[in-house]
Amino acid sequence: MKIGIKKYFSILFYKTKIENWNKIGKIKSFLILLFSILPLILFKVREDLDSLNNFEILGISIMIFVFVILFLAFITKLWSWFGIEFKKPTWNENPLSLNSSKSLNFFQFMGFWFITSGIIKILFIGVFHQKFDKESILLFVYGISLIIGIKLSLKILNKNGNKKTVANTV
Repeated sequence: MKIGIKKYFSILFYKTKIENWNKIGKIKSFLILLFSILPLILFKVREDLDSLNNFEILGISIMIFVFVILFLAFITKLWSWFGIEFKKPTWNENPLSLNSSKSLNFFQFMGFWFITSGIIKILFIGVFHQKFDKESILLFVYGISLIIGIKLSLKILNKNGNKKTVANTV
């Protein structure tokens, strides 16, 4: 278990991933960074950041987390019954593709955008305004739940697709 997690903390792991990006992957990364920083530049940071209390944020975060994961798993399973085969999303593919088997690329892009935006807003507001933006936590949780939902959906679809039946073994 430690070996599997340890690779995510090495610079070499990310360096090889970035070197494998094509033009679309680099554009997606630039757009995510731009869309995450642009709201901080264009809009004034609100002064009433404590509009929601801790229990409301926790409850909303848990509900978003569970709902998004279950929604993605349900929708992909439902569409797979109609014959649509979902492919594992890759960073080098267009997220706005009209090919329904590559529709998870859009959710992957949105998930990484929300994660990045949430982290940047939390750090920016925390460092420059000495406040904690609780609503940025919702962005982060929504992004994480999209990524986990994609992984769970693919796991559910592959589990059912690789099932051995009597007809396959004979």
